[in-house]
Amino acid sequence: MELLFPIGLVFVGVLLIVVEVYLIPGFNVAGITGAAVILFAVGLAFSDAGAFGGVITLLAAIVLSVGTFTWMWRSGAWDRFVLETNLKRDDDDVARESENRSKYLGRSGIALTPLRPTGVAEIDGDRIEVVTEGDFIASGSRIKVVAMDRRRYFVRLSSEDGKPVPAA
Repeated sequence: MELLFPIGLVFVGVLLIVVEVYLIPGFNVAGITGAAVILFAVGLAFSDAGAFGGVITLLAAIVLSVGTFTWMWRSGAWDRFVLETNLKRDDDDVARESENRSKYLGRSGIALTPLRPTGVAEIDGDRIEVVTEGDFIASGSRIKVVAMDRRRYFVRLSSEDGKPVPAA
């Protein structure tokens, strides 16, 4: 009879965890409270009913917990916690974006703002953000796109005849 209360508390703890999973996921109060109630029940059984009562309550907690989690696993409750959407991009999208971005490579334009080292330039009628290779380039200077990475275009000062000005 003295084990009824601790085993009842184990049931309450498991029930709180089930409520956490099915009714209020993400809030964590019911789940943490359920785990604390289960631990309290096992501790109470060891202190009130001795080692034998504590072991019985511990086994009841393990069996109930494993059974409940197996049931929840099979019912699909855990699927709500896993993101299953595909975040990959199609190879065509990547190729198209790379092709669109590389259209400025080797093109000339005008620096619309001072480039120290980042600024805005107009290339083929489009305003794009560019980065110099480290040198200051004044607004209105002719520039040429010499490289690019995933986010940036790298430019260099160019002369009117298309030959790059030697670095100072």
